[in-house]
Amino acid sequence: VTIKRLPKTRSGKILRGTMQKIADKEAWTMPATIDDPAILEEITAALTERGIGV
Repeated sequence: VTIKRLPKTRSGKILRGTMQKIADKEAWTMPATIDDPAILEEITAALTERGIGV
């Protein structure tokens, strides 16, 4: 799956663990330190569109 941007914290770290939880259909919470929360919704939509994850 190709996405336009990756979810990052305000300090620039990529939220790999959260993306993995979305792909594995595990419960996840929105991290308080995320720079742009809409990115996780875009990732969820892209994975769902391809039958992966949620």
